[in-house]
Amino acid sequence: MQQIQELVTRIQSDFKEGRLKVPSLPEVAIKVNKYVGDPNANMANMAKVIQMDPALAAKLVQVANSALYARGSRVEDCRTAIARLGMKTTRNLVMSFALRQSFQIGSAIVRDIARNTWNKSSEVAAISYVLARVTMGMVPDKALLAGLVHNIGAIPILRYAADYPELSKNRTLINDLIERLGKKLGSLVLQQWSFDSELVEIPSMVNNHDYEPDNDVDYTDIVIVANMHSQFGKEDTDRPVIEDIASFRKLPLFTIGPDASIELLYEAREEINSMTRMLMSAA
Repeated sequence: MQQIQELVTRIQSDFKEGRLKVPSLPEVAIKVNKYVGDPNANMANMAKVIQMDPALAAKLVQVANSALYARGSRVEDCRTAIARLGMKTTRNLVMSFALRQSFQIGSAIVRDIARNTWNKSSEVAAISYVLARVTMGMVPDKALLAGLVHNIGAIPILRYAADYPELSKNRTLINDLIERLGKKLGSLVLQQWSFDSELVEIPSMVNNHDYEPDNDVDYTDIVIVANMHSQFGKEDTDRPVIEDIASFRKLPLFTIGPDASIELLYEAREEINSMTRMLMSAA
C-alpha cells in the first residue's frame, strides 16, 4: 500500500507541476494533424507523410477498401485512399491508429491491462461511429476517435506503474488507480496532444449521466451513450436505465423510443464487430 500512495503522490505532484509523463504521438500523426486546416496542404503531400509509416499507410488503404468506405474500384495506394476518404477523415483515422501505439507498454500484466483498455475503447468507438451516423451534425469518423480517447488517462498511469516493479504485478491496484485518476489525466493528455476542444472533456465526463451543458448533441453525449451500451449484459447494479441518461434524451433516437438505440446497434452488430476488430488490430 505504501508504494500505491507513493505513486499517487508522485502522479498528483507531477500533474500539478506540469511534469506528468505523457507519451508523445507518433511524428506521422502530428504532421497529418497539422495538415488539416492548412490552406497549402494537399493530398500528395499528406500521402508522402503517411507513407513514412508503411504499416499505417497499408492500414489506411485497407480501411478505404472496407465496407465502410468502399465504392467503385479497389484502392491500391495511399494517395487514392486519401482521395476516397477525404483529408479530415484521413486525419481522424490516422490519429485513431496512432493511438494504438500508445497502449504498447511495460511488463506482461501492464501490457495486458493496456490491451484490455484498448479493446474496450475500440468497442465504444465502433458504437460511437454508428450512433453518430444517425445523429445530425455529428461526423462518424470523429465520433470514432472520440470513443477511442474516452479512457486515454490510463496511459500515463500504466507508464508510471511500469516504474514500480511490485505494483506492475498487481492488476487490481493498477485498475483501481485508473479508476481513481484516469478521468482528469485523460483530459490533460488530450490537451497536450492538441486535440480539438470538443474532445478534450470526454475522459472526464464519460461517466457523467447528468451531463447536459446545452440542448445540442455533442461528441461527449455520443460517447456517454456508447459507453453505456458497451456495458449492457455485464453485471452492474448501479447502472441507470438508458432513458434516464441526459445524453440519451438529447439524441434523435430518444424520440423514437427507449429501445431505438438497442435496435439500431443490433442491426449494425456485424458492422460494429468488424470495426472493433479493425481497431484492435491497428498497427
